[in-house]
Amino acid sequence: MTIRFYLHNNATEGRHPIYVEVRWARHPAAEPGTSPAVRLGVRDSVLKKFWTKKQRVSTQDEGRCVRINRKLGKLHKAAEKLLETAEEQRQRVSPEQMRAALLEQLNLTADAPTPISEPAAPLALPQQRIEQVAAEWKAFYRSKYASNTLRKVDPVAMHWELFRPGTTLQDILPDPTTRRSDLVEKWCEYLIEDAPNRSGGLGLESNSVGRYVGATRQLLKFAGLPFAWLTDEYTYEVEIEPLLFEEVVSLYETPLPPGHLSQARDVFVFNCFTGPRYGNLKALQPSDVVVELGSHILEYVQIKGRRKKTKVRVAMDPVAVEIWERYAGRLPVFSNQKMNEYIKQAAELSGLDRPILQVRQRGPHRIERRGPIWQFITCHLARHTFATLLLDGDADLGQVQNSLGHSGINTTRRYAKSREAKRHVATLSAFDKLRASHTEAAGVRRDLANDGNER
Repeated sequence: MTIRFYLHNNATEGRHPIYVEVRWARHPAAEPGTSPAVRLGVRDSVLKKFWTKKQRVSTQDEGRCVRINRKLGKLHKAAEKLLETAEEQRQRVSPEQMRAALLEQLNLTADAPTPISEPAAPLALPQQRIEQVAAEWKAFYRSKYASNTLRKVDPVAMHWELFRPGTTLQDILPDPTTRRSDLVEKWCEYLIEDAPNRSGGLGLESNSVGRYVGATRQLLKFAGLPFAWLTDEYTYEVEIEPLLFEEVVSLYETPLPPGHLSQARDVFVFNCFTGPRYGNLKALQPSDVVVELGSHILEYVQIKGRRKKTKVRVAMDPVAVEIWERYAGRLPVFSNQKMNEYIKQAAELSGLDRPILQVRQRGPHRIERRGPIWQFITCHLARHTFATLLLDGDADLGQVQNSLGHSGINTTRRYAKSREAKRHVATLSAFDKLRASHTEAAGVRRDLANDGNER
């Protein structure tokens, strides 16, 4: 069981409402296969400067700290007592029962014992709109996740409001018989066919739809509602064409006007030779490069999610060292959107015009796009290029995996691509070897047959 008290983002005259959240997914009193949770305001607020790391009001807030902290303590004990009683009686506790027990402590319900078994008239969960739950999710995780991660629920809430204003999470729950939600399926059809996209047209790609489905699932889990039924059936792997080594060199050696274009180009080329993710690239400090036995080593901790941390160490090519020293270890990393815009311009000026075919999916629609490679370059392409260049230089897949900080080799395979020309040579070579052995074997058989005839 986890009980947390936190401050809501919305403040009135500087005072933030205090909320309580109780989660008991791993407790014996939880219904198997669910993640029950309850959140509600405790009907008190406090200035942020008086809120301590122990999730209580500081004694500096004289006249209020004792009363509020006593209330928070009672709520904590009420939740614990309810779950302990249920465990002793081998019964389940529903979110409605937990909410009733907490509200009773706040004197917002009649004073009556909270039943452990299924109540005759259960309290209904408040019908919160999806955009409200998204705001609470961001407020709860603001101290754990980066701002980019927190923003991922914003387009989900926006598109639900555009599709069906006022939709709540309870509205999208599935039919108990079919375990499917007609409303979610119609929403996904809207995203594919009618949702506005960044280019000003209509319809989102399948990968975007998959991300939004995943974020909706997270909000269901956060609200303590069934979520396992909602699965992503849209995400697919986009084939990405990395740059060739000569293209990276050409990009670096092409004279560009001083300013944002040359700076973005330098950062991109540095990334092609070292491979960090955008978040790590932006956070690099001068102390992240050390010199060992005459070689410059880039070392950083790659963080993905809350728990997954991997230390990565990469030996730096002289080009990467030159760029690093040019900026004294403080690379001018622009926003991801600006980086993508600037590097396309720099690549066009550098004459990177190798023809590329890219295929994407928008629901049942196959979208083919052809053009010079500079049109497809993004900041993340540098990481794919780094992995593939290592493979081109005969590094094994395990070494590439360690240099990228991947925990699984299958993820590395998506980044490190074998070149088409190399595959063609290997294919023809394989058949040449087979043909040679077949010819040799046929010759031996003929010789044996001739020897037999002579006898």
